[in-house]
Amino acid sequence: MGSNRFYISIVLNCLLIFAAAFLCFYFLQVRQQPNTAAGIAILGLLLTLRLIYTVNKTNRILGNFLSHMSEKDPTIHYSAGFVEKNFKGLNEALENLLGEFKENRIDLEVQAQYLETILDNVSSGIICFDDKGMVRTMNRSAGDLLEVKQITGLSDLDQTHAVLGSKILGMRPGDQITESIKIKGGTVLLSMHSTQIKLKKEIIHIVAINDITNQMEEQEISSWKKLIRVINHEIMNSMTPIITLSMAIRKKLASGEQAKPTKELTKEALEDAIQGASIIEERSKGLVEFIERYKKLTGLPPMKTDHFPASELMGKTDQLFQKELSEKGIRLIRPEKCKIELNADRQMLEQVLINLLKNSLVALRNTFDPEIELSCYRDGEMHICLSVRDNGEGIQEEKLEQVFVPFYTTREEGSGIGLSLCRQIIRSHNGRIHIESVPGEGTRVVITL
Repeated sequence: MGSNRFYISIVLNCLLIFAAAFLCFYFLQVRQQPNTAAGIAILGLLLTLRLIYTVNKTNRILGNFLSHMSEKDPTIHYSAGFVEKNFKGLNEALENLLGEFKENRIDLEVQAQYLETILDNVSSGIICFDDKGMVRTMNRSAGDLLEVKQITGLSDLDQTHAVLGSKILGMRPGDQITESIKIKGGTVLLSMHSTQIKLKKEIIHIVAINDITNQMEEQEISSWKKLIRVINHEIMNSMTPIITLSMAIRKKLASGEQAKPTKELTKEALEDAIQGASIIEERSKGLVEFIERYKKLTGLPPMKTDHFPASELMGKTDQLFQKELSEKGIRLIRPEKCKIELNADRQMLEQVLINLLKNSLVALRNTFDPEIELSCYRDGEMHICLSVRDNGEGIQEEKLEQVFVPFYTTREEGSGIGLSLCRQIIRSHNGRIHIESVPGEGTRVVITL
């Protein structure tokens, strides 16, 4: 309804122009009054000019308004009186659009200030730049980390920190690099992660910078502690059965602090003592060799493969744990016939079986009629398999997937090292190790070589 006046004005102007044209023709042709016809013609021309002016002014107002809107210019001025007079509804619409535009402009400025404040208060350094390396934004943390106040381009960083700017410019989305730089406080290690966004047709690169010097130092200390735990774990696993076997030998050869008379020593006792001493010597040498090679910090020591029967490996393991098994009432079942020959590192495989038996001993603490079974056989693909089975407490399914994770343990006194080391040793033999377990029924560890 607000635009009816404009429509009426246009219609009246057209009617008046038409009437003027008709009267001009009438006075000129019928009445033969050229002067009157000329006056009416001038009046018609003025009406036509007025109509053109009205339409053009409306178009100019709308054109200017839309032009300012497209250029996001809030300083829009137009002839409100003219629009109000001819377009009441249009005037209201323009005023509403103008108000919303100004509010949106203010909201955008507030949001920009809000984001800028957040950016300046995050601990990570942020640098935003285009494909040419021109810096668009750099927050306060980035300036503090790099000890620069303001830079216009990444090339400026090359002047303060050699090639740092070039390395940042060369990063691709998803890249993460570490770089050591020197500042007044010393040397710091920076971690930088790159991503990018597209603003209209322009690509903006965003690099987040964090000082990881303290984290790396803590990680280094933690790594040393873990290494010490690994070595300590293997020493204790080997020394415990050695000490137990030594005590058994001493018990056979001595009474209290005095050696037993020769006549009281049976042939069987002497043979057991000699065999036990041989096992102690061999295991001790293997442990010393393991420590000497392991301390090179290159992972597991190089393998020294040998050809030997699997029954010999299981027999030595049996003797190492014989006294402890007997004291705890645990029955050890060994294969009656095991003619399989192994081509492997004897000391390493002994270490694996020692770790597995130690785990079984712990799992059998609260088990009635406990037993451990050692097996050797070939599977359907003729691979050699060694297994250690117990009827202990078992492992819950959700924990079964994590038992090989280094330093993961289900026991308070555990180190989480044994099974991880076992898998590493078996992998070095191009084999595999897996666990089958049912809570409350027991666990079976199978080594496939």
